Amino acid sequence: MRVSEKRTLIGMFIGGTGVAILILPAIYFLGLWLAPPRPVPVTTHIPRLLSDAIWARADGGRATELQPLNPINFVRHRTCRAIAARTDDLKLRGERRAECMKQLPAVQAADYLSGVHIRDEHADSGGFREGISQFATAAWLTRSWTKAELVDTLAARGEFGTTWRGADAAARGYFARDAARLTLSQAALLAGLLGNRRTDPWCDPSTAADMRRRVLERMRDNLAIDDAAFEAANLTELGLVPPPADHKPCPD
Repeated sequence: MRVSEKRTLIGMFIGGTGVAILILPAIYFLGLWLAPPRPVPVTTHIPRLLSDAIWARADGGRATELQPLNPINFVRHRTCRAIAARTDDLKLRGERRAECMKQLPAVQAADYLSGVHIRDEHADSGGFREGISQFATAAWLTRSWTKAELVDTLAARGEFGTTWRGADAAARGYFARDAARLTLSQAALLAGLLGNRRTDPWCDPSTAADMRRRVLERMRDNLAIDDAAFEAANLTELGLVPPPADHKPCPD
């Protein structure tokens, strides 16, 4: 990176931090005022294997808790992502992005869950109000919930693929078994489908397998599984049961 580029990025960081310190708190409190009542975490816990898979899907890394969102780390995170995006090497870009996510573990999952909450509260009118409400609710989640509360609530209320809400319903729909009985391969595939309402694993098994692999790679990076478990799960067939009777035909 040239010196001028470094100076530009440093200037962006300093300027962005100053703006964030002044504006983000106001946006946060305004958003909370406009948002529906705060979401309440579920009290039931999911199995450790599925929890590790969902945390990997959420880009939580090796963090043991959420990092409260504030103006400083928000700007640091966005600047880090901008620098990572400038790298042409895909592998290096991915490694740098993973480093960026350590600053705000699972922040995108908090944002996703806040969007689900706003839709469930029928407050998804679009525009400025919805956007600021979702941002503020996500920031509140990072400050108020534990890692376990976020993961358990994602499992209970998240959308898994095109059909099911909740990990238990999705596990029965895709694999004809309860979430507590999922194998590593199945848990990783299920986690990969979290928040993805576009991918249908029956119609697009190769994309589903790629999603599963990425979750497994993150689980390995997080030290939740070892190399042998990764290789075995990654080579396993998807193991889907036949789709439900009302499943739409796959496009030709």
